[in-house]
Amino acid sequence: MRNVHLISCVGVAHDLPLLPHFLKHYLGLGVLPENIHIIINAAEPGHHGLAAAEDIAAANGIRAPRRWIAPYTSNDMWEQRRQTQADAANRDDWVISADVDELHEYPARLPSILSYMERGGSNCAQGVFIDRLAPDGALAPVAADPSLFAQYPVKADVACTVRRGEEGAYWHGTVKLMLYRAMLSPRLGGHRAETENADVRSIYGANLSSFRGMTRAAIRFGIPFRVHHFKWTAALKRAVRQRFETKGASEVGSRYGRNLLGFIGDEDHVDLAAVPIMSRDYASLMPWRLRIAAMRRFSSRMTA
Repeated sequence: MRNVHLISCVGVAHDLPLLPHFLKHYLGLGVLPENIHIIINAAEPGHHGLAAAEDIAAANGIRAPRRWIAPYTSNDMWEQRRQTQADAANRDDWVISADVDELHEYPARLPSILSYMERGGSNCAQGVFIDRLAPDGALAPVAADPSLFAQYPVKADVACTVRRGEEGAYWHGTVKLMLYRAMLSPRLGGHRAETENADVRSIYGANLSSFRGMTRAAIRFGIPFRVHHFKWTAALKRAVRQRFETKGASEVGSRYGRNLLGFIGDEDHVDLAAVPIMSRDYASLMPWRLRIAAMRRFSSRMTA
């Protein structure tokens, strides 16, 4: 898959333990090492995590990451990613967009997904976040072994639950632009493709977050394109506080961060009784091509 690129950013102060798991996952999906483009971020140039991240990349055959030395803000991070995309990918290439705590699940091998999208004329695919939690909901530290899926086996819908306190279409921030042609670029937050001056052709026939039912966990759990979200670790509270206290932090992100900390409270765990838990694989109840075909067929009636 020489025309598939992965672009991500790693904040070495908080997310470094995730990086080996992240690289192993996407190499396992078939992304070539030379097409993995990592931006490593630290507020200060002397942070020890920068060299550690470069060592992890080198051990996986990946070229030296791009260093970004500045306090993290979402606006600046997405600008770094857009520039990396412009430098690395041609317009007709495909781009996987994933934060270091996001492991994508596709319903088939990537070559089959790309062939399906190309035949259907689609140029982007979104997915839903599946929040991954430790067995008791604890914000547990990330270990080198076993896999993240084994360390955080509980599949839940935490983000959508937390964001219910926001005004407006809060669920729009709980889907992710996973895969897209490089002629497109993600909007701030990475939830959908930028529509200004772009011909966006979703695999579903419409923006995923506009489908009725996206506020309901049972519907979300049935979407076959998924982003397993390993945000809920021991680093969470510290990282969230630092980001919304940084000058220039986005208003939307800061509001979500405060809501998230309020939801967790003083305890270092997520209350499993307070969030929907996936008890069965709803996506497997219908072949993925049929589900997407149905969504495309009824997109005009299903959108709000």
